[in-house]
Amino acid sequence: MPQLDRHSLTILNQLREYDDFLESLRTICDMGCGTGEDLTWFATLETRDENPIPYNYNCFAVDKDQSKLNKVPDLTNIRKINRDFTDRNILPVPVDLILSHDSLQYSHNPLETLTIWNEMMNVNGMLILAVPQHSGVEYNRYYSRSYNNCLYHFTPASLIYLLAVNGFDCRDAYLLKKFQDPWIHIAVYKSDVAPMDPRTTTWFDLADKNLLHPSIVQSITKHGHLRQEEIVMPWLDKENYYIDYVPQWTDIPTEAEQRTEGVVNKIIKSEQNTIEQAPAKAKKTETLKPIGVMRAPKERYVK
Repeated sequence: MPQLDRHSLTILNQLREYDDFLESLRTICDMGCGTGEDLTWFATLETRDENPIPYNYNCFAVDKDQSKLNKVPDLTNIRKINRDFTDRNILPVPVDLILSHDSLQYSHNPLETLTIWNEMMNVNGMLILAVPQHSGVEYNRYYSRSYNNCLYHFTPASLIYLLAVNGFDCRDAYLLKKFQDPWIHIAVYKSDVAPMDPRTTTWFDLADKNLLHPSIVQSITKHGHLRQEEIVMPWLDKENYYIDYVPQWTDIPTEAEQRTEGVVNKIIKSEQNTIEQAPAKAKKTETLKPIGVMRAPKERYVK
């Protein structure tokens, strides 16, 4: 059985706690599935009853690399699709859940890709994304990376705009971007709002359609634009987080400590006061909602 990486395993174990949500799912697709570790977790998932019952989701593994698809386990409820995840009409049925772990950054047009994925989903279906942020601050130093075939760099704020303008509900959503961790994790529901024209749609338009989290609305109302550091959103662990939450113990080195005559030196501890920022707060909202209307108990899926 393929081994999950730690990021995927953490998120999937958090989802494991939402029985009603998992019970409501029927169809799942992994876009850019690679060797299928995440999808295999869903395909083999069982209830947490004393006598576990398989969920038997109807699963679709989508990847343009046939050599990777060949390594996806040959399970009766996994259908392998050797196509580019940016293509239209590649799924035989609409899906309740789309996974995209470490893949959207390879799309040459992520805005259009999200439009296409939206078309493939049932209303109230969930999209779970994990993408790397290729620039930021790590160990008190700015970094920027450029990788082959990655034409766009995402930030939490830019990703929220791309999703909301495509009709995904970024109000009732889940977001996590930890300090010194390059991964952005976000889970959003497909709303009944149709994708909009990004050339004319503003943050205020998205707020009017109730697609933005209250912390985002507060920021754009105050400044006329979104300040990412003011976003406070919940994650699947039922806590609220600031974006790039900076731990209380973090020291910021002075310019003199970082550079001497234009040469970058080894960072040494600064005597400067630590950054003060509120820690995570207990989440007071509801847990994950079931997808659509709760359905009858599952029957075994046969390909």
